Amino acid sequence: MTNPLRAAARAVFAKRVLVFVDLTQDIDVLLPVILALRADDALTATVRVSRWLERESPRTAALLKAHGIPFAYVRRHEVIEGRAPSLRGIAAVIAASESSHPAHAAGHALALRAQAAGLKSYVVQHGLENVGLIGVEAGAASFASGTVFCWFPDAATPETMPSATRAKLAHVGRPEPPGGWAGPRTRPAFDLGVFENLHWDRYGEADRTAFQAGLTAVARAMPGARILLRGHPAGAWADGLGHELAQFANITTALAARTRRDVSGAVEILRGIKRVITTPSTIALDAALAGRPVALAVDGGGLYSPLPVLTSPDDWVRFASSSDPCRETLDLFRSRVLVLGDGAARIAERIHRGLLS
Repeated sequence: MTNPLRAAARAVFAKRVLVFVDLTQDIDVLLPVILALRADDALTATVRVSRWLERESPRTAALLKAHGIPFAYVRRHEVIEGRAPSLRGIAAVIAASESSHPAHAAGHALALRAQAAGLKSYVVQHGLENVGLIGVEAGAASFASGTVFCWFPDAATPETMPSATRAKLAHVGRPEPPGGWAGPRTRPAFDLGVFENLHWDRYGEADRTAFQAGLTAVARAMPGARILLRGHPAGAWADGLGHELAQFANITTALAARTRRDVSGAVEILRGIKRVITTPSTIALDAALAGRPVALAVDGGGLYSPLPVLTSPDDWVRFASSSDPCRETLDLFRSRVLVLGDGAARIAERIHRGLLS
């Protein structure tokens, strides 16, 4: 039971950190951070959520409510215009989508306001590939935040990273979800999970055609296999394959509208899958952290080394039917792209030191 005197003292004396949740993927990165801030008696989290997520990502509010985290909505255009949220009584702001890239305009505007007000400002890496930080768009944006919490070790810092961004890096690792990566041991619901983000202009029609050919080859060759097809919650390219895949009783498609509502995110889904095939994305790292053998449907470049790349339908079938646990490959991949341990605890500790030193 919460001590009322302690709670009252905390409400008065704790430093308030404004946590801004703006895009669909933000909650998976920021929820562990909010919980870590809440565990520190010297800090308290004030959570603000872009109102458009009430419609586009109902799971954001559902997750916050499930953990007893109070929050309020703000209109995204008002954040971009600098009119919301209020910074009164705030000591620091933290976001997961903040850069000069147009998609991150709200977080960027908030970070600039915080800087102008003399507040501490932080941003957390939100994906294995992060615009302005690492991956194919590493040099495409800059950050207003004073500190950039990144998942990768110093050795993985891109050589081409601008010195201004490099000076802001804090290599803390990835925030760990409640319940950890692997979770409880349960009987897998699916033999193969297939994930895609093929709506991205990074991919061409040849990539989409090859993806569909590989998937259907596995479905034909392994009629007894339970296959889950899960598209990107926002891009929803896989939703358009319903007619072509209707002949395969062994494929279950998770429609994007449902995944945007489902409190269970990719991490929880992966706990119920034996093996994973994905286009280059954070899912590859999610699977590796869950201990699931994972292969790429499209070449993702050196960042994803040494994960296997499936270049033909036969490759898909061989990987899907294999029993190789791929432990060495997974270990090498994880150690290359990740500082091991819970990044959320390190982020809270860093903010604590920054605000109380």
